[in-house]
Amino acid sequence: MEHEEISILRSEGHNDIEMAIASKERSVLPIEPQLTYSPICTFSKQESFTVESEERSKSATKLSGLIIFYLIVMAVEVIGGVKANSLAVITDAAHLLTDVAGFSISLFTVWASGWEATSHQSFGYGRLEVLGALLSVQLIWLISGFLIYEAIDRILHKNAGVNGGLMFAIALFGFIINFIMVVWLGHDHSHHACHDHNHDHTHNHEREDLCATDEAGETKLASSSPANTKMLNINIQGAYLHVMADLIQSVGVMIAGAVIWAKPDWLVVDLICTLLFSTFVLFTTLPMLRDIFCILMESTPREISVSRLESGLKCIKGVQDVHNLHVWSLTVGKPVLSCHVIAEPGASSTEILHRIWDYCERTHRIHNVTVQIE
Repeated sequence: MEHEEISILRSEGHNDIEMAIASKERSVLPIEPQLTYSPICTFSKQESFTVESEERSKSATKLSGLIIFYLIVMAVEVIGGVKANSLAVITDAAHLLTDVAGFSISLFTVWASGWEATSHQSFGYGRLEVLGALLSVQLIWLISGFLIYEAIDRILHKNAGVNGGLMFAIALFGFIINFIMVVWLGHDHSHHACHDHNHDHTHNHEREDLCATDEAGETKLASSSPANTKMLNINIQGAYLHVMADLIQSVGVMIAGAVIWAKPDWLVVDLICTLLFSTFVLFTTLPMLRDIFCILMESTPREISVSRLESGLKCIKGVQDVHNLHVWSLTVGKPVLSCHVIAEPGASSTEILHRIWDYCERTHRIHNVTVQIE
């Protein structure tokens, strides 16, 4: 054979490799390479899988609890808001609806993550989360638009009285529940957690930072994140931020209720709160819309720098060049990579693959990698 092209696919969660060599005559010869894993590596992967399973179970339990509590508070606020004739309270309930929708989508994602891919749905059902998020955003915009319209209509026309005392009591009830949720989720939230936005800039020293040489002359790859960094569950961290926002909004409704309770003629305070909180709810959907757009457009995930990823791949021993590099997301938190790699003469394709997979998983947390070696 004058030219060999090796196509390799590794699916998430499997160590099996499918490899085929296509010759000039287009005959296909299946190969099953013998791969060796050290006991330490195997134990580490098993332990990591166990920890992730426990984390998913805890996440599902806490998300379920949040949904139940929020449905109770939302029902109380809708009924109380109607009786008190307070749009601000109903707006707070609408904001809780956005949180319930988001938590339900996250819970569904945890549950659906166990669904196996089929021949018809080869990538699985991860994007059901994206479709559910899109539907929830449409519902949120519909409800918020109606509340804004109602608030403007009440400003232009004479408004019926608002029961400030009942409004204050309902907001106080919501504040207490939200405070309990903050305490419940608080120990899972770290003030040291941050979102690292990598900028796609090219620097002359970047390749030097990514590559290092040990005493034996082997190329080592520097990880972009500390190995001991504790990765918080993104669903619980997001839930914590939502509950904090709800806590602040409850305080605002309490203040408005207290003002109307003391000054019954100041009904405009309720309408101002409605306009402010409805607008706030609409803005909270913008990050979700951005994520939906990026996933459906198969954009590169924001947390991954393509230039740094490409430089790291070129640093791998046996890799001469990398081209046709593509990175996209099946859903939030599930990046996928495909690329063509030109191997150095005499380099072992299997060893190159192991190094590429290790680099993508350890440094960029990409677990679904497709590589074509030329």
